[in-house]
Amino acid sequence: MELRKKARGKTRPFWVLPAQLALLVLILGGVEIAVSRNYINRIFLASPTQIVDELLYILGENILWEHLSISLQEFFVGYLLAAAAGCAIGVLFVVFPRLEMFLNPYVAAVMAVPKIAIMPLLLIWFGIGFTSKIVLVFLFCVFTILFNTITGAKETPAGFLKVAGIFKATRTQTVFKVLLPAALPGIFAGLRITAGTALTGVLFAEMQVSKKGLGYLLVESQAVLNTPRIFLVIILITILAVLFVGIVNMSERLICHRWKA
Repeated sequence: MELRKKARGKTRPFWVLPAQLALLVLILGGVEIAVSRNYINRIFLASPTQIVDELLYILGENILWEHLSISLQEFFVGYLLAAAAGCAIGVLFVVFPRLEMFLNPYVAAVMAVPKIAIMPLLLIWFGIGFTSKIVLVFLFCVFTILFNTITGAKETPAGFLKVAGIFKATRTQTVFKVLLPAALPGIFAGLRITAGTALTGVLFAEMQVSKKGLGYLLVESQAVLNTPRIFLVIILITILAVLFVGIVNMSERLICHRWKA
């Protein structure tokens, strides 16, 4: 508790933000000079102005939104399904320990299978359309959320469970009013990690077989040596990952604030 209060009391020195911005400007300026003066071949590196010009071009040609919307749909559907399944199965395993004992080896075995290796099977089973990409994103995320939920639920203080027993709470009431609130920090830790992992799954699936999406745009740009577009897609993916993690953090603060000391 004392350490937490000290951490909250610390303020960032006023010079940190200006120094960070100055370093960023220095890096971008150095790249701009190196590329524009041909110190570095433009095939290997794109300057900031080239990236901005490429962004304006694909926005003007209405290229970006078509690919971005497909990737976002695949991300959200796969990620939300993984979150729902991971949380539900995790709580189920904690409520029924024998079920966890029985299924745990199978869950661990499926988790250990390299996702890259099963991509050909997913294409055979689900085709090259939307469904196979959703399944891959689901597999990228569900196990992290599952095991974080189990860990969080198992750390429920024994006193909380005793109080629930004293007041004769039903199993459903115990799950939703005791286990889930106690597991929320672990659940959100899993959601935070998989916010970026889900994007990785989307990109990998689209790079393997797709005619739409950011992954396809990345492969297409590589094929024609369009380095500015490659860097633009990478930057966009990074921004999306940071944004999704921020949304998870904000959701955690809104939902869990009552349990924070």
